[in-house]
Amino acid sequence: MNRLKRQLSLWTCCTLLVLPFIMTSPSYAQCTMTSEQLDKVVASCGSGDLDCFVSLAKDNMPCAANIAWYFMIMNAPDDPNAVLKRFLSAVPYSYTLEKNLKDAVHWADIANRNEQKAGSETSANEYPYGQ
Repeated sequence: MNRLKRQLSLWTCCTLLVLPFIMTSPSYAQCTMTSEQLDKVVASCGSGDLDCFVSLAKDNMPCAANIAWYFMIMNAPDDPNAVLKRFLSAVPYSYTLEKNLKDAVHWADIANRNEQKAGSETSANEYPYGQ
């Protein structure tokens, strides 16, 4: 239990130190699209059309993690890691942004799986952050 508290404290401390740098960088701006707007944007792509989703991500960098998340839930709802790797390998992100995308999608996936276990029926369609 103490180990968990230390990890949470460390996580909170690191988050508070790093968050201002992420939020002030223009390439990491928060996604301002609503879920409905994102649904409409990604609806223009076929479910497995990686090139289309990559193009959307490049054109909407603040929402790139959300677009990656949408691509993943459409193509690999059970194991998103392989699909995320495929998506990120097609987008020329910097290492830092790639890591941020992976982290955001990873934690959103865990949260959504926990919500599904608790009986939520809509969690698989939620985005990792933004709105």
